This record gives sequence, C-alpha cells and structure tokens, in this order.
Amino acid sequence: VIVTHNLQQALRVSDWTAFMLLGELVEFGPTREIFTRPKDIRTEAYVTGKFG
Repeated sequence: VIVTHNLQQALRVSDWTAFMLLGELVEFGPTREIFTRPKDIRTEAYVTGKFG
C-alpha cells in the first residue's frame, strides 16, 4: 500500500488505485482507467488538477 499525493508517482508504481476524499472511498480500479476514464466527477476534478 502506498499513500501519495504525487500523481506521477501513483501512475508509475501502481497497478490499482483508490481515490479517497474526506475518508470516503470515491473510486477504486485499475490505475490507468482511474486517470484516463474516471467514473466519478470528483476523481476527474482531482486528477485533472481542478482541485487538490
């Protein structure tokens, strides 16, 4: 388990990613999918730099 705010590190070292916000598991799935086709708008906002 790796906990990071560094998105480049997460992409480089992780096969699976969980995105958590305020203690809530928002999304979990293959890392590439989370970063390229997120299902939740909060995940998309974070990985595109709109917040965080």
